[in-house]
Amino acid sequence: MVAGGAARELEAVLDAAVEPVIACDGDERILHVNAATERLLGWSREQLLDRPVTDLFPPRLHHFHGLSLARYLLSRRKVLGGRPTRVFALRRDGVELMVELTVGSTGEGGRERIALTMRRLHEVIDTLEEPVEHVPGGPTDLPHHEETVDRLYRLLVENAPLGIFHFDRAPIITACNELFAHQLGTSKRNIVGLHLFTLRDERMMACVRESLGGHTCEYEGDYRSLTSGKVIPVRVRFAPCYGDDGEVEGGVGMVEDITDRRHVEAEREAHLAQLDLLFRSAPVGIGFVGTDLRYVRVNETLARINGLPAEAHPGHTPLELFGPQTGAAVEQFLHKVLKTNEPQVQVESTTDGTLGVEGPRRYLSGSIYPVHTPDGRVLGLGVLVEDITERKHAEEERAHLYREAQDAIRVRDDFLSIASHELKTPLTPLSLRLATLERRLERGEHVDPGVLRHARHQLTRLTGLINDLLDASRIEAGRLALHPEVTRFDVLVEHTLTSLEGQRGNHVFDFKPPPDPVSVHGDAYRLEQVVLNLLENALKYSPDGGTIRVRLTVNEDVTVLSVNDPGIGIPEDQQQQLFDRYFRARNASTRSYGGLGLGLYISRDIVERHGGRIWVESESGRGSTFFVALPTLSAARPPLPRAQGDRHLH
Repeated sequence: MVAGGAARELEAVLDAAVEPVIACDGDERILHVNAATERLLGWSREQLLDRPVTDLFPPRLHHFHGLSLARYLLSRRKVLGGRPTRVFALRRDGVELMVELTVGSTGEGGRERIALTMRRLHEVIDTLEEPVEHVPGGPTDLPHHEETVDRLYRLLVENAPLGIFHFDRAPIITACNELFAHQLGTSKRNIVGLHLFTLRDERMMACVRESLGGHTCEYEGDYRSLTSGKVIPVRVRFAPCYGDDGEVEGGVGMVEDITDRRHVEAEREAHLAQLDLLFRSAPVGIGFVGTDLRYVRVNETLARINGLPAEAHPGHTPLELFGPQTGAAVEQFLHKVLKTNEPQVQVESTTDGTLGVEGPRRYLSGSIYPVHTPDGRVLGLGVLVEDITERKHAEEERAHLYREAQDAIRVRDDFLSIASHELKTPLTPLSLRLATLERRLERGEHVDPGVLRHARHQLTRLTGLINDLLDASRIEAGRLALHPEVTRFDVLVEHTLTSLEGQRGNHVFDFKPPPDPVSVHGDAYRLEQVVLNLLENALKYSPDGGTIRVRLTVNEDVTVLSVNDPGIGIPEDQQQQLFDRYFRARNASTRSYGGLGLGLYISRDIVERHGGRIWVESESGRGSTFFVALPTLSAARPPLPRAQGDRHLH
């Protein structure tokens, strides 16, 4: 029990020791390590027990002259005189540390015990001779600095705003300040003695070699803390250190933690990426021009507007890129903004006007802004250009549609006025004649047949107006029915002329039938409606009478009917609209000529659905000639589609 208690007391004493202590048996297997050893080498006590002590040293130090490192140093105890030997110890993570090693032993045979004591090199910046990995031949004295110089040197290094470390030619870190230890997340004791070439960073090793070769070098990268595993972005500036003889004795590294700078750069790069994305994908043209009026950069949208590749712009002025006319116009705007320091906003121009560019007209809206530095100096000009051609066309289309809507409203109002007038016109005399007829019948008086004839005439006129309204509605709905059959068109024209004999007044019909019968495949009722409309218009718009010439000719597979009158004619600019619904030429007033403006609209639909065409030739004041061309029966056109019958008022 006493022996066990003594052993535990010995372990407690060893754990309280500052220096690492390792105890081995005669086979050099580890029996005990203290807490200082665990802290220095990164192994736990349980991991090291019963391992060969050589595991704590680099393989190159395992044997000397046929002996292990421990046996070799024991054999040199008298020569060393108790002085420690500087060797490299191997941490668990593979990093080599320079330590001062002392080896002793006690007992013999199976009871032999070997003790190894390690001591870290001191942390004072001084000049050390090159570390050795062999046993020195004799005592070596280390140089010392004056106390005042050493203190001032410490103050300078410890208060520097950068992490600083010194390394010798080995290269072993011999000293460092607290900031450097803080940057690495460990203590100075764990850093001093560290072999830089064991850090496994090729770029850092190259910088170390450069500095030992007498050159400065910079390293930037991510350092992973040996203890916490934390990654720190650092920039290290390496520089050589020279001795009194002018030879490179080592080097110094100045370490800057660039974490904050990395964050700022990352934010700036993110902002720049966003701005670049906005610049490149913006639907408007964006460019920057220097104070010398040379383009610095343009996006693809502006390049397309300018008609040149984006890469062709930088370094050139508008005059060089676009020529004397367009380039001069652009530079005039740029000069104005530079001179006045006032932006030009949404200045509209046309390519074929202001800019003098050949090709289809395009509308552009341009804005130019002065770009200032923080101190107010003009850096250049920002240019925004938008192709507003489609917008202008849309505005013109909207204006056109608005005018059409206004015209439609006016036509509607005119039509309602005309319709009410036209419908009332036959109703008033019809009502009067029926009242007269009623009184005479009540008194038993004789009824004049003329009264009945006039009443029937007004009723027929009213029926025609109503039929026109119904037909116009059917045409709009696509429901105007046709009943095609073989029809003698020449007979139909002649019959229609005969039916109008009672209405021609002082007009004369001049019709010469064709020598041969003319047959078409069509709806006889609808075709008669077309011919009747043309003849009635000829009578109506020739108020002074005269000859109305009607001709029917056949040319190959087409028969053409023409109706010529000596009337008021039609203005040339209104002839295209003559066949539109409700349209009336401006020289044909409602009060003078009457009608709803539907006859020609209905006639055009009927003719076109028969596979034909209707048109007019006229001069204002010199009469008109209307033409109707229809395919003859021999043309073998496809038959017209039959439709459901519609009802007419007769």
